Amino acid sequence: MSEENQRKLITDDLEIIDIFRLFYKSKENLWLWQQTPDEQGERPVHFCQVRKLDVLKKLIELTPLSDDGFTFSSKEKELFLYSRKKNIAVKFKPRELESHYIMLSLPQKMNSLSPELAKKISLVEAEDESSNAHKRTQPRKSAGEKQTIKAYKESDVHKVKLYNLYDISAGGLALKAPDPGVFKKGDHIFITSINTKDLDNPVKGKVVSIRHMEEDDLFKVGVQFV
Repeated sequence: MSEENQRKLITDDLEIIDIFRLFYKSKENLWLWQQTPDEQGERPVHFCQVRKLDVLKKLIELTPLSDDGFTFSSKEKELFLYSRKKNIAVKFKPRELESHYIMLSLPQKMNSLSPELAKKISLVEAEDESSNAHKRTQPRKSAGEKQTIKAYKESDVHKVKLYNLYDISAGGLALKAPDPGVFKKGDHIFITSINTKDLDNPVKGKVVSIRHMEEDDLFKVGVQFV
């Protein structure tokens, strides 16, 4: 079956407005990505929500889930928006693009994908504890619900942020992030406190994995101490 036969075009304005109205009301976490790699060869991927829908002006505003904001570099590059719940995707060029919002015109068409084609959309590796356990050199201790760390990126030393802890070992830890674009593999971070206890000296770590925890709709960020 060809890809064209695995999707149906939605071209009616009222139906498209109703779809975006549903996204707005449900506050669904929508996948948003740039197919063209950025200057570092990475393909930026984020979670976003529909914040505003202006039916008269036919404008839609998207906002990121993380206050780190979007990392898309240019509004001239096409972006893709995808709803897992509705299996609907749309390609667009932003009218306005800033770190904390994106404005787009109501698209003229959207694609309703077949389940087969939707399965081919792979943006972030899914978390699978059993298949990744053998990669660990140290046993890890699961964190409780309220265990946290404070850390900052090497690229932004003034932005110390609080993250929920997933697990920890002598060789590294995993934290939870609301958005897949908060970190990139290879990022260096400095951990300044664990469970509200300040460390005498920040511990440096390197991001080695980012995996989607589908059940919680969060992202598990694996950090190796260096």
